[in-house]
Amino acid sequence: MPKKILVVDNHPLILELLANFLGKEGHEVRVAQDGLSALDVLEGFVPDIMFVDLVMPNISGDKLCRIVRAMPRLQDVFVVILSAIVSEGETDFLSYGADACIAKGSVKNIFLHVQELISSSGKRATREWEPRILGLDGICQREITKELLHSQRHLELVLDHMSEGVVRITREQKIIYVNASATGLFGLPEEKILGANFPGLFQEPYASSVRHLVENVNHHPVHVGEDEEILLGHKRLLLHFLSIPEDENGAILALVRDITKSKEDEARMREYGEHLSRLVEERTLSLTETNRRLQKEIVERTKAEKSLGRAHRRLLTVLDSLDAIIYVVNMTSYEILFMNRHARETFGEGAGRICWTVMQCGKDGPCEFCSNEKVLSINGVKRDRGGGVFVWENFNSITGRWYEHHDRVIKWIGDLRVKLSIGTDITERKSEENQERELRELLEERVSQRTAEIEKIHRQLLHAEKLSAVGKLAASIAHEFNNPICGIRNVLDGLKRQSCLEGENLQMVELAIRECERIAKLTKDLQSFNRPTSGIETPVDVHAALEDILLLCRKNLKNKGISLFKEFAPSLPKVRAVEDQLKQVFLNLLTNADESITGKTGTITVRTEGREGWVAVQFQDTGHGIAQEDQPRIFEPFFSTKSAAKGTGLGLAVSYGIVTRHGGTIEVESAIGIGSIFTVLLPVEGRT
Repeated sequence: MPKKILVVDNHPLILELLANFLGKEGHEVRVAQDGLSALDVLEGFVPDIMFVDLVMPNISGDKLCRIVRAMPRLQDVFVVILSAIVSEGETDFLSYGADACIAKGSVKNIFLHVQELISSSGKRATREWEPRILGLDGICQREITKELLHSQRHLELVLDHMSEGVVRITREQKIIYVNASATGLFGLPEEKILGANFPGLFQEPYASSVRHLVENVNHHPVHVGEDEEILLGHKRLLLHFLSIPEDENGAILALVRDITKSKEDEARMREYGEHLSRLVEERTLSLTETNRRLQKEIVERTKAEKSLGRAHRRLLTVLDSLDAIIYVVNMTSYEILFMNRHARETFGEGAGRICWTVMQCGKDGPCEFCSNEKVLSINGVKRDRGGGVFVWENFNSITGRWYEHHDRVIKWIGDLRVKLSIGTDITERKSEENQERELRELLEERVSQRTAEIEKIHRQLLHAEKLSAVGKLAASIAHEFNNPICGIRNVLDGLKRQSCLEGENLQMVELAIRECERIAKLTKDLQSFNRPTSGIETPVDVHAALEDILLLCRKNLKNKGISLFKEFAPSLPKVRAVEDQLKQVFLNLLTNADESITGKTGTITVRTEGREGWVAVQFQDTGHGIAQEDQPRIFEPFFSTKSAAKGTGLGLAVSYGIVTRHGGTIEVESAIGIGSIFTVLLPVEGRT
């Protein structure tokens, strides 16, 4: 029964011979020269049987088989691999989704095997069918081809372990190759991406930008995404495009990088991306050369060795050109197997030596930060970070620089499990982070200081409001007290002048007169609290005002055994104030210091100094001090730690009111058993 057959082979002669042979057998035949062309044919043609060459440009045969098996409408297609490399014994055609395989030999043998498989294709759905390789007896083992395949697999392994996505695109903008990183970025399996329109993976307006760039790629690389946004969902991508001159179909290579979280480091990443672009370009050229040579029936050994040598030198050249420390370490013996030029220039030649003796000074065993255990688990690679990459930072004592390392476990020659480490210099970034942290700490300190100042000003405002309210009340009470007290005093003076009073009666009258005088003084203090004087502000010499007050008090202090010391500044600017009010403040503070000294001896020190637009006057005593819990209340009216006979609790409140009216403030420092320091701060004349 005639079959619908699709033959896919990039060798024109094989393609023509098979098409003619099958056509003469009465079958309906379609042909395609590569995997991408085959996908175009399959859009309108559902074959019964497909013969697919394994090594082809523009989507290889193994990937084409996987794409076909992922399409529901092509599930029943009988797929046959047709290739010479199956003789190498390393081709698992079942993993591609193929049903059988024909090893390319003579044309006659190929036709016989094709006829045999067409005849038995109907048994695929039955238990009688057993997948097999036909034609192995007619082809000899080719060691050169095997070496080339081994080289290609190593290069593909490098591409699949790159963090950047690598996409190969035809001039028609269809995807013919993607590496593992690219499938992760696009969020689609490989079979869904291959053959798709590359700009179609993006939404507008980004699709138009990408389409325009791909259409205009020439011999010079172009990129997009650094200055303008290219978004794929929520990811911001950086795209590098470069043409492949050796590709006869004019294919384009695209490097896709997710720069969502690394925009701040884009200058360094741009340079790194350019290096990677050159790396991918070199590797792609090597792969293209390898694929072309694998398609030939006869390959001379000398040419193959030269090709492998060139590919090896190109790979080393690219790795040596990267501004990164790249090395490979045996995870069991810690022996360095490979170092790129940048690593050798930094640490010296290390191949064959133990890693810690090369990269860390003073070590006699594995470093405490070694990542070997972190990148491994019982079952192999530990997926702590995407793609099995363990990222860590360290400061190297040899170079004095900070590095960020990306480590992963890979299989080396002979299936040896090794660690691949790529380290980049992040010293500048760490320096910026340290500066940012120091600035943040400084800002927090400044904010804390400013908050404390604001709280202090707030307390002063509350105290001033309280003084104002109490002052108004005190003035009203004092006014009401004056007249009755004057009347009582006049009556008592009259009684005292009468000669009839003697003894105890006379003493009682004198006591009453003294109490009236005390009440009168209290009334006067209350009036002074609200309105100390009605004087006019003038430039006042603080030293002269202090000398007047000290002259009045010096004798009394000496009689009590109190030593008075002066520490005046050599020169002091004048303050604008009501002089008698200022003297009243100094007298109150000096009296307060005098009364705080209860022993037989003590000292009082009066000092002055200038403080950037302010004049500071300090009264320091060696008295008993003020308790911590009482200090917030000492400027409140009627609050006193002395007995009622010694004080009314108005002296400090009156002084505080006078100083604040002059634009100044009073500060206090005190400790029990040590003494107190009262500091009066007044603005100098002319200060705004």
